[in-house]
Amino acid sequence: MAARPDECNRTLRRLETVSRCPALKQPPHLPFFYDSIFPAELPEKYGVNYMTIVERECLARKVAKEAGAMLKSNRDFHARIKGEHDFVTDMDEKCEAFIRNALLSACPEDGFFGEESGGSKEHIGRWIVDPIDGTMNFIKGLPNYCVSIAYEQDGQLVLGCVYLPETDELFSGMLGQGATCNGKAIHVSGERDLSRAVVSMSFSHRDPKLRARVMRVLPQVADRLNDMRRFGSAATDLCYTACGRLDGYFELGIHLYDYAAGAVILREAGGVVTGWDAWEDGIATGNILASNGHLHEALRCALTEK
Repeated sequence: MAARPDECNRTLRRLETVSRCPALKQPPHLPFFYDSIFPAELPEKYGVNYMTIVERECLARKVAKEAGAMLKSNRDFHARIKGEHDFVTDMDEKCEAFIRNALLSACPEDGFFGEESGGSKEHIGRWIVDPIDGTMNFIKGLPNYCVSIAYEQDGQLVLGCVYLPETDELFSGMLGQGATCNGKAIHVSGERDLSRAVVSMSFSHRDPKLRARVMRVLPQVADRLNDMRRFGSAATDLCYTACGRLDGYFELGIHLYDYAAGAVILREAGGVVTGWDAWEDGIATGNILASNGHLHEALRCALTEK
């Protein structure tokens, strides 16, 4: 189960008084950051106060909500083209800078990888951030945009936090601890019949080859489903699958910052995230197939059947 609000409040109050040492680097042999195996003497021994995963989750929640409030209250922005069918606003950049500063001020030992500013893979732990997942929705005034914050430890995604400002929904998940929405446990749907399933998707419109592949398989997929949706935000799609509003989601060629947080949340809610093909790692390729688990192979067959 994710951290309770009272735990977060205690953690954040404590962090306000913690003295950190940004100049010190994390000892490479430190253990994984769960409370149960994070000895109390380590911070004193090494002269720096490292946060546990629970504390990082509390921090991610706080920062995501503050960033979301910034987005919701700032509708006077400038948008520009940054690639084919790809737009960015000055709020993407301002929001990412705010998130980066907030996270690294509290965790100077961590790395950071964001959609707008990039980042490094050299750190044992790093934050993976999409300041606005669903930028076009944000530009057009549609509600399906969100702030997405994930944490990766030794190459493994262990924490995800997604905040939807327009609906005030905060999704969160920690490895082995379950997933929540606004503090209440969430679970995937129990749907086992593909003909009754509602699945979200994307046309992968930024890449002509990927778009062609989607369009080629779309008729055979649609024929087997009850219905389909297109929300325009991978993190939202994954969270909606995690809480049972959707039964699955598929997309080709998305980036780590698009799905990192949502993938943790979905898996902790009992769902499955893989690549489209049985042999591929979707987390590595960005070809994402997500489901409640019960429908996974049937949906995969519909996507890959020649």
